[in-house]
Amino acid sequence: MDFEPIASLETTRREFRAWLNAHSNVCTRWRELRHGEDTRKRVEFLRHWQRTLQSERWVAVHFPEEVGGRGGSLLEHLVVQQELARADAPPLINGAAVTIFAPTLLLFGTTQQRQRYLPPLLAAEELWCLGFSEPNAGSDLASLRTRAERQGDVFVVNGQKVWTTYANQADYGLFLVRTDPQAPPHRGISSLIVPMRSSGVTVRPLREITGDTDFNEVFLENVVVPATNLVGELNRGWDVILTALGHERGTLLLVDHVRRKVELEELHRWLRATGKANDLLVRQRFAEFWTEVAIMGLHGLALVSDLQHGRTPTNVSVLKLYGSELAQRFLDFALTAQGPYAQLWRGDDRVVRDGAWQHTWLMARAMTIASGTSEIQRNIIAQRLLGLPRN
Repeated sequence: MDFEPIASLETTRREFRAWLNAHSNVCTRWRELRHGEDTRKRVEFLRHWQRTLQSERWVAVHFPEEVGGRGGSLLEHLVVQQELARADAPPLINGAAVTIFAPTLLLFGTTQQRQRYLPPLLAAEELWCLGFSEPNAGSDLASLRTRAERQGDVFVVNGQKVWTTYANQADYGLFLVRTDPQAPPHRGISSLIVPMRSSGVTVRPLREITGDTDFNEVFLENVVVPATNLVGELNRGWDVILTALGHERGTLLLVDHVRRKVELEELHRWLRATGKANDLLVRQRFAEFWTEVAIMGLHGLALVSDLQHGRTPTNVSVLKLYGSELAQRFLDFALTAQGPYAQLWRGDDRVVRDGAWQHTWLMARAMTIASGTSEIQRNIIAQRLLGLPRN
């Protein structure tokens, strides 16, 4: 593998870095808002930020120009995402939709669907959620029970979803539904675009351990959805979900690698400033994390190579498992290094980095569950990569 920087990518990096520098005031304002209690104010701030990004077509530079991109490469898109993370800039309010749903719609959606939904999605004029998990179908999505019955030109949807991020803010959702109850578990599933303001849709926010309410329960009772909102083929929604999860587990974790590097650099500065870096045990543990983050980056490069050449990535589960568990171990270390101060929360005068590591530590509990649990990832690695028997 050639590790030398690609000239065109470095040009994109310099151009976007200059753009970010010109908007550094936004990053400063975000640091004041991101842990605030006013969810509505935070959401509106992020929507405005994404509109600002999209005004120069920086949200999805690898998308075709006709749907709001720059016609660039996937690598250019990753460069932009890396620079956003490196600058500690506000995240995309529609980040999961941009990374997961939008590429899926590009591949499986009709021309009309792409033209209708992608431009306002990229500009955060319309927010999206992903209705996958159910109370009895989390990692085992093939067990989902939400049903959609075809009645003429519409589907009538009944069921329940859970852990649906931003459902309480979303205008639309990509939902997995069972359209053929007689088919085998992985068959008979379809993918539908559900307008979240439809009659019969009830959203109940879930209070998380961080105090946030980004996750939600969604109840669907006789919700009428136009048949034209079907994404991909009828009863072939499993192919759609595999593409969506591939982007979630892969490309999102490529950006997480940059975040881990930024966090390492911040932790390094704090350890030196407090004198804790003089402790030999702390130095050894920090060096181990530095090495592990570098290894995560190499896994990411292999994944990028597969995506860039149109190959099905073989190590997505490896990267997801490794990256999510690494994040938890690193944040454990960051809090342990704070000693008694780790018990403090944002707003306290003595808390380190306004409690950012505490908040992320709590959020990291979900990282080994979201997008497929660590147990599921180990099964995939054992059976599909190593060829081990199921039992």
